[in-house]
Amino acid sequence: MEVRPYITFNGECNEAIELYKRAFFTEAIQILRFADFPPNSEWKIPSEYQQRIVQATLKFGNNFIRMSDCGPQQALNAPESERISIVVETAVDEVKAAFAVLSEEGRVAMP
Repeated sequence: MEVRPYITFNGECNEAIELYKRAFFTEAIQILRFADFPPNSEWKIPSEYQQRIVQATLKFGNNFIRMSDCGPQQALNAPESERISIVVETAVDEVKAAFAVLSEEGRVAMP
């Protein structure tokens, strides 16, 4: 069994992808945006959602995580209640370097 983390954002997924690429020296192996969907007269995507992420997959060695933005009319919890934990098993120096990048603008509750 494999565990695949899935993180949902409220319009900040693009920024998270760039941050994780920088922190973990990884790459996005798949990015699907709302704008990539074919036009559908029954489900209109608001213009402000066009560049939001429906799903992205980032490679972490032989593993991956997925992430997305919430879609139209899909509220996300208030920021005070959101929690993201990432467990990285690698060399101590690599973990410290990634933590330094991720904590630059984040709020660290428990290092």
